[in-house]
Amino acid sequence: MPPTGCWKERGRARRKTKGKFIALEGGDGTGKSTQARLLASFLEGLGIFVQTTREPDSPLILKALSGCRSKKEACLLFAADRASHSEKVEELLRAGAWVVCDRFTDSSLAYQAGGWGMDLRQVEEVNAFATRLAPDLTLILSCPAPLAAARMRRRGQESGFDLDLALQKRVSCLYRLLALRGGERKLVDASGTERQVESRIREEVKRKWNLKS
Repeated sequence: MPPTGCWKERGRARRKTKGKFIALEGGDGTGKSTQARLLASFLEGLGIFVQTTREPDSPLILKALSGCRSKKEACLLFAADRASHSEKVEELLRAGAWVVCDRFTDSSLAYQAGGWGMDLRQVEEVNAFATRLAPDLTLILSCPAPLAAARMRRRGQESGFDLDLALQKRVSCLYRLLALRGGERKLVDASGTERQVESRIREEVKRKWNLKS
C-alpha cells in the first residue's frame, strides 16, 4: 500500500506570469499523451499561444534511466530532469505561453512513493529541491487498472512495468489521495471514449479560466 504519512500540502511558490501551466497526470494507459495533444489543439482554436511538453524531457537522462541500478538513483535522475525541464517551462510561461505538460511532479509522487514504496516525504523533499514550479491546474486522469492495461495492449506498448496491475493500482491509489488534497488538482474520469474524456477535460479548463468555446 502507498504511504500515508504526509498529506498536508506544502507551501509552494506561485509564479507571476501571463502564461498558464496545465499538467496532465495519471497511470499508464489513461490517455495522457492523447489528451494533452487534444487539449492543446482546443486551446489553439481559442487563439491561445500553446506549447506542449512532457517528462522525462532530457534525452541524456532518459538514457541514464535505462541503466539505473536502484530506485534511489532513478528518483534523483527524474528530479534532475525536472529541474532542467522546469526552467524551460518557466521561460515559456514568461513569454505568455500556455504550457500543456504530459506528467510533472505528481508522477514522481505517485510512481516512486505509491508504485515503488519509497518514503513519500523523501520523494517530496527531493522534488521540492528540484523545482518550486507548480501547475496552475493538474488534471489527474483515472480509470481501472485492467482497462488501462487493455489499452496498452491494443496499442502494442505493453511491458512488464506497464502491465504490473498491482503496481498500477498502487499508483492509482496515490493519485486519488493527491486529488483529495484539493487545491489545483482535479480528478477526471478517463474510462470513457477518447471524445468523452476530451469533453470532461475541456469543461474543467473552461471552468477554471471562464473560457468560452
